[in-house]
Amino acid sequence: MNKLGINLWNWVNSLDSDCLSLPSKIAQMGFTAIELPMTSPHIDEKLAYEVQKSGLSVSLCACMSAGRDISSFDETVRNSTKSYIKDCLKTGERLGATVFAGPLYAGGGKRHYLSDDDKKREWQLAADGVREMAQFAAECGVPLALEPLNRYRTSVVNTAHQCLQLIDDIGEKNVGVHFDTYQAGIEEYSITGAMEDVLKAGKMAHFHACANNRGAPGQGFFSWAEIFCLLKRYGYNGDVTMETFAHGGLDSGYTEATVPPDALALAGLACMKQFF
Repeated sequence: MNKLGINLWNWVNSLDSDCLSLPSKIAQMGFTAIELPMTSPHIDEKLAYEVQKSGLSVSLCACMSAGRDISSFDETVRNSTKSYIKDCLKTGERLGATVFAGPLYAGGGKRHYLSDDDKKREWQLAADGVREMAQFAAECGVPLALEPLNRYRTSVVNTAHQCLQLIDDIGEKNVGVHFDTYQAGIEEYSITGAMEDVLKAGKMAHFHACANNRGAPGQGFFSWAEIFCLLKRYGYNGDVTMETFAHGGLDSGYTEATVPPDALALAGLACMKQFF
C-alpha cells in the first residue's frame, strides 16, 4: 500500500529545531509518510524521537547545495560529498528510512557546457561515485533514488531517459529513479510517457507529486488522474510525496506567500486520497 507523504520544506527551510512538533502534526493531518530535507546529515535527538514515535514512514531528501557534488573534478569536493551522503545514510538507517532520494549524482546549480571528453569524465565520476555510495547504502539498508532535475538546476541529468542510462552504468540493484512531476514538466515531452518508461524498467523508487507551479498535487494543469492511475496500473507501491516550499525556500513562489502551509498540505493530501 502506498504511503502518502509530505516534505518538511512545506513549513521550514532547514532540518533544525523549527521542525519540532511537525511530525506529530503531519500524522494528525492524516499523512502516512514524512520526508526529511537533509540540509544537515544529522538530526536532532528530540526530532529523531518524534519522527520515530509518529509511526510515519520515513524518506530522506538530499540537499545537494554548493560544495556537495560527487561528480566534481575536485577530489576534495567529491570526498566531502561522499562523507555527507554516508552520514545521511547512517541517519536513514537509524530512522528506518525507506529511501534516500535526490540529485545524488551532482551538486545543485551546476549548469555548464563541457567538451565531449570532460562531459564523459563528469558522467563517469557520477556513476563511480554513486556506485560507491550504493554499496554503502546496501550496508545501511537504505536504497538510493536519483532525481532528474530541470535545466536551471543542473546540466548532468535532466530527463528520465538520462537517469535510467546513469543507473544502468552504475549497475547496482539498490539504485532507482526519483521521479518529480515538477521537474518532468519542464524537461519531458510527456510526463506520463517518461513515467511509463521508468515503470516498465522497474526502476520507480520514489515519487514526488508536485504541481507545475510547485503547488500541491491537484493544483495546476497536470492531469493528476492520468498520473496517479498510471502509478497504480504498474503496481508502484512506494511513497507518493508532495514537495512544496515555505516562503523563501528553494522553489517557493511569491504568489503562494500568503497561503497557509497547513492549508496547502491538506489540499494536497485530499487530492492524493482520491486515488490511493
